[in-house]
Amino acid sequence: MEASMLEETVQNPNPYPIVAELQFPDIWHLCVQARDMAWDAYKDIDWDALKEETRNLPEEVLEAGAEWWSLRAWMEHGATPYGAERYRQAVYENLPFEVKQHVSNFIQEELRHHEASFRVANALGTYQPLPRSDYFQQVIPRFHDEKDERTMSFYAGMAVNTLFEQLSGELLSARYRNARYPQIRKACQLILRDEARHIQFGRILMQRFFNDLSAEEKVLLGEKFAKKLRGSLLNGVYAVVNLPEGERKRAARARELAAEYGLGATHPDEEVDIIVGALNKIRADVAPYQVPIPEIPEIEGGRGAERRAASS
Repeated sequence: MEASMLEETVQNPNPYPIVAELQFPDIWHLCVQARDMAWDAYKDIDWDALKEETRNLPEEVLEAGAEWWSLRAWMEHGATPYGAERYRQAVYENLPFEVKQHVSNFIQEELRHHEASFRVANALGTYQPLPRSDYFQQVIPRFHDEKDERTMSFYAGMAVNTLFEQLSGELLSARYRNARYPQIRKACQLILRDEARHIQFGRILMQRFFNDLSAEEKVLLGEKFAKKLRGSLLNGVYAVVNLPEGERKRAARARELAAEYGLGATHPDEEVDIIVGALNKIRADVAPYQVPIPEIPEIEGGRGAERRAASS
């Protein structure tokens, strides 16, 4: 290969100095935990047993379960390009080794969650590599949109993501409790164990860096969190409230079936209450740092309150 060709492809900033000295022992502790508690989605869950346990379920239920776990797989996969961008950012901002190590672990763990999810879908029926709904095919790519993250500092951007990890953890805890089948329950439990570390990383960032954010950055952080929740995650991933009416009814029915038969899902009405409760906890967590999170009208107050009252 000609040297000139190599020169044309190198567009990265200068990575030097390459920092190796540990600066944040609490973050390094999470990295050590990730090594000690690593698991294998292929080997550590008995997929044949899950197929046998669920083989007599109605076909409609198996399809609903496979659709639900396929959606989870898409969501987990959507986190990997986010992690890759944050890793690149950490390298070229010369951030500490343990920060880069944690982000690298995050990527691998999200891929592992993706694998566990599509294997559950396969065990129940057939993993869906593409959403059946055209609408979902428009929503999922939004997880890869980096415009908002690029307007924020590294730590602020990571903090937004870890707030969503906290939301996701609350929902997954309810789905773990819903799971009647040991292998689905084990998959939820192992994923939750990783998510707990991701949430702890966010708490460390808050403690170490939030006081250094400007007032403008704090407002932006809250706005970006609310925007992503409303624009993508209420569109069928965390809840179905923002889906078009026809798709909302269809997706809600599938989710109801998966929840009713204990396949590790949550009922659509239950999801809204869990998200509202998690939002209250998140607001309490960021309040000491004066980070305002706007109201989410679809699920809080106004239209959201009317919808919850009508469904109760």
